[in-house]
Amino acid sequence: MTVSVVIIAMNEAEWIENCILSAKQVASEIIVVVDDRTTDKTAEIAKKMGAKVFSNKFTGFSEMKNMAFSKATSDWIFSLDGDERISKELAKQVKEVVGDSKNMFVAFSILRQNILLGQKVRFGGWWPDPVIRLAKKDQITGWKGDLHEVLKVKGTTGNLTGVLYHLSHRGIDWMLETSVKYTQTEAKLRYDAGHPPVVWWRFFRVIFTEFFDRLIIKNGWRDGTVGIIEAISQAFNMFLIYVHLWEMQKGKQMDTIYKDIDKEISTNGF
Repeated sequence: MTVSVVIIAMNEAEWIENCILSAKQVASEIIVVVDDRTTDKTAEIAKKMGAKVFSNKFTGFSEMKNMAFSKATSDWIFSLDGDERISKELAKQVKEVVGDSKNMFVAFSILRQNILLGQKVRFGGWWPDPVIRLAKKDQITGWKGDLHEVLKVKGTTGNLTGVLYHLSHRGIDWMLETSVKYTQTEAKLRYDAGHPPVVWWRFFRVIFTEFFDRLIIKNGWRDGTVGIIEAISQAFNMFLIYVHLWEMQKGKQMDTIYKDIDKEISTNGF
C-alpha cells in the first residue's frame, strides 16, 4: 500500500520545506496545490523538494482539498497543511496501519497538538483536537464545509495516538490578520442559516460566553499567560463574527451606507 501526502498552501514559502520533509517520512508521492493568490515562492520551493505542484483558484477550503485529492494516485491519502508537521511517532503509526493487511478501518483520526504563541497548549479546547487526515482513497466521499472542513468517508474510522504538530497563532499580528479573514466567513454561515437579528445585548453575551467557556469551563487558565491571551482572542473573534453579522443584516454594505450619507451631505450643502 502507498500513501499520497496532499498539501494545500498559500504564501507558505517560509514553512513549506519542513512541511514536505515531514511528509517524506510516509509519502510515496507529495502533491502541493498552491492557491492562485500566492505571491511568494511556495510553488518553486515545493518543486525543488520533489513535490508535484498544481495551482488552483480558491473557491473554498473543501473545494481546494477535493481538487488536491483528485490528483493523488496512491492507495491512501494523508491531508497536511503547510503549517503542520508529522511527528516521528505518527509517521511510524501511519506506516504500520497502511501496511497492515488485517486493518479494518478506512480512515484514521489523528491528535493535533496546537502550538500557540510559541507554546504547546493543553487546555482551552485546543487539546486533543482530533482531526481525520488519513483515509483510503477509494473510500473517500470528499471534504465538506466552508470553514473547519471535515473529511467524509464510507466506513469505520480508527484512532492514532501519534501527534500532528500545528504551528499556529504565530504572534499577535498573525492572529489579528487571521481573525479578520475568517470571522467574516463565520458570520456569513450564520447569516445564511437565518440567525436572529443581532441586538446590542447579544455582543456582551457572546463575548462573555466564549471567554468563560475557554478560560474556565475548558481550563484555559492552566496554560498560563498564553491561555489567558487565547481566551481573550477567541472572545474577540466572536465579537467580530457578530459585528460582521450585524452589518450583513442591515441589508446594505457599509461603503454604500457611507456613499448615501455623503450624497445627502453634498445635496444639502456643506
